[in-house]
This record gives sequence, C-alpha cells and structure tokens, in this order.
Amino acid sequence: METKKYILDDIRLRSEQVNEILENPPHWLIRWGSLLILVIIAFFFLLASIIKYPDFIESPIIITSENPPERMEVTMDSRIEKILFQDHQQVRKGDLVLILESTANYKDVLALERLADSFSTSGLLNGFPLKETALFRLGEIQEDFNAFAKAVQDESLFNTLEPYAAEGLMADKNIRDYESRIVNLKQQFELEKAKVQLTEKNYSRCELLQQRGVISPQELENEKLKLLEAQRSLKNTQITIAQLDESIVNFRKTKAGVNINTVKDKATFSTAAVQLFEKLRKSIRQWKRTYLLYSSTDGTLSFLKFLSEKQFVKNGTNLFSILPDSRRVIIGQMLIGPQNQGKLKPGQKVLIKLDNFKYQEYGIIKGLVKSISLTPDKDNKYYVEARLPHGLKSSYNKNIPFDKELSGNASIVTEELTIAQRIFNQLRAILKYQES
Repeated sequence: METKKYILDDIRLRSEQVNEILENPPHWLIRWGSLLILVIIAFFFLLASIIKYPDFIESPIIITSENPPERMEVTMDSRIEKILFQDHQQVRKGDLVLILESTANYKDVLALERLADSFSTSGLLNGFPLKETALFRLGEIQEDFNAFAKAVQDESLFNTLEPYAAEGLMADKNIRDYESRIVNLKQQFELEKAKVQLTEKNYSRCELLQQRGVISPQELENEKLKLLEAQRSLKNTQITIAQLDESIVNFRKTKAGVNINTVKDKATFSTAAVQLFEKLRKSIRQWKRTYLLYSSTDGTLSFLKFLSEKQFVKNGTNLFSILPDSRRVIIGQMLIGPQNQGKLKPGQKVLIKLDNFKYQEYGIIKGLVKSISLTPDKDNKYYVEARLPHGLKSSYNKNIPFDKELSGNASIVTEELTIAQRIFNQLRAILKYQES
C-alpha cells in the first residue's frame, strides 16, 4: 500500500511540472515556430502562384491528311464475284478493284457504257448498234435498255417509213395540177370576157336596128340570149377559178399540217429516245456504284478485313481503304460536345497522345486549334480541326511515321491559370453568391 501511494505522488509531482512548462512556454519557441509556419505558408503560396493548372477539354482525335484514306463500303447485301487487286498493292485512279455478284455481266455493262458515252457526244442515236447489244446480259438494267431500244427503233421506223410523206406528195401534186388548170381557165376567162364584150356590142347594134324596124323583136331577143349565155359562161369560169384557188389554199394547209405533224412526231420520237437514253446511262452509273468498287485516287490498297471471292458481305461493310500517295498537309480532326464548345478558340494548344505510339515512350504531339465549326452535326457535336506546326515530331524529338491514319486522345488547353488564381476565383464566386 505504501508503494502504490508513493507512485501516485510521483505521478502528481510530474504532472505539475508538465503543467508548469505548458503554462509558461519558452519565448524562443513561440518566435521561431511562428516564423517557420509563416515561411511554410509563404512557400506554398509562392508555389501556388507559380504552378499552373490549366483547363483541358478531352476528345478523341484522328490524325490524317487533307486527302485522307478513302474507305470503300458496299451498299447492299451481296457476294464478292471477283477481286482484281491484292492487299497492299499499288492502284491508280479509276482502277476497278472489286466486283460484287449481279445478274448482269459486268463486261457487257461496261461495253454498253462505252457505246453510250460515244453516242452521247455525237447526239445521233439512230445509228446505235442495237444488234450488237441485243445479246448483252444486262441484268438489273435490262428493262431500261429495252425501253431505250424500242424508242430508237420507233424513231428509225418513223424516219424510214415517213408516214406523212404520201399525203404531202399528194397535196403537192394537187397544188401543181390546180395551178395549171387556173392558168388555162384564166386564158379562157380572157377569151370569154372578149366574147361578152363583142356580144354586148352586137346586141347594142341589134337594139338600134330593131328600133328602126330593120329586124324583128324576136331576132333582138335571140341576140340577148346570146349575150346572157356569154355572160353566164364568163361567170362560171370566174367561179371555177375561185374554187380552184380555194382548193389550192386547202391543199397548202394540208401540206403545212403534214409538215407540222412530221416535225412534231419526229421531235416526240427523238425526245423519247433521248430521255430513255439518259435514263439508261443513269441506270448504268447506279449499277456501277452498287456492284463495282473503283479506286478514286492513286495510292496503296489496304483490305480492312479478310476478303475472298464468293464471300458474303453485308450492306454498309467497309471492305478496303486506299491510302493516297500524295499526303500534303497532316491535320487532326476532333468532335467536341456542346458543353465545352464555348471555351474553344483558334490558336489554343492541343496535346495529342497517340494510341499507336505510347506517349511514355514516344512523347506527345503538339498542335494548335485551326478552326471550329459554327453549327453542330446531327449528333450535336462540333467539328474541330487542329494543325500540326511541327508535323509528327514528338516532344521526345522522335518523328512518328505516317503511313496510315493515326488515332489517339487530344487535350485542348483552354485556360492556363495558376493554383492561386483558381483559389481566388473560387473565393470570389463564393462571396458574390453570398452577397446575392
């Protein structure tokens, strides 16, 4: 018991000593401790004023050229009929690369297109070689070709048979005959006119003789009958001439109608042939877009999947791409959401980390924002294009090879604020919110 009491007294004694130290700390500790804390605070404030913590807008990016690789896709479910080039083979612009199965023979369709192009420049469809093309296997465009061939045949038959020619020739013959008769009748009219004049003079003399009693009234009446007969004959001749003139006018109207109908029907047949010809050419172009895949540029062919003849491919499948030989300017393409679009400005820094080349080993690519679309696309995203002033030279001074499109992630630096500025901005925002 005495030992426990001694220990308790000793604890109490030490507690009082500790309390005395705590109640009266040394003055040097207070001074140097406060100074150390101020130095630490000032050091952190200096660091916060120096260290920058920029705002980033993250986005996937595609590094490509202004003439990017062209991807070719099928527009319908079909099978591959023929592959004319191998993977990684050089192709020229306009080369036929791949053919899809069709009910038409592609060689016949291409031959028909060449014929159509040659006749489109001349504009004369009557000479189109229908016999040569009759055996072509045209499949999907056969119906349009048949309609065009019928139109050409109808126009050719119209030009050959000339159905209005007989009526026109008959009108010309009647006009010539009637004009000849009119000439004769006019001569006859002049003779009968002279006869009437002489008969009138004779009747006048007879009338004087009858008044003198030389001739009888009956003889005078006979002379009057002769005069009336001559006048009637003259009038009939005049009427006949007028009738013939009217007939000639009608024949000329008939001839004009024949000419009008000939020109009209010829234009109708020709227009129908031209319209069906253009429809046929349109069908050929549509067939080529559907079943034939061409190279649109000089470059290297690259299959995007395993391809073989008789292989089934679905609509919308990308079969191959062509990397152009001439890749002028390398650019970056991004799509940014609307929530960040307002911070974007041309000239802002773009930091690019490539998927194909890890940035820990190869570094990052630096670029600048070149342009921003004014309106969003159908997915409500804005197209942003970045230029690469130093090309594909990385921050580690490594040149990244560019033999295909490169993908990666881009960080667009929108604001370069220090940590202190961000703290002050937050405090300012809090104070404004409390005041409001």
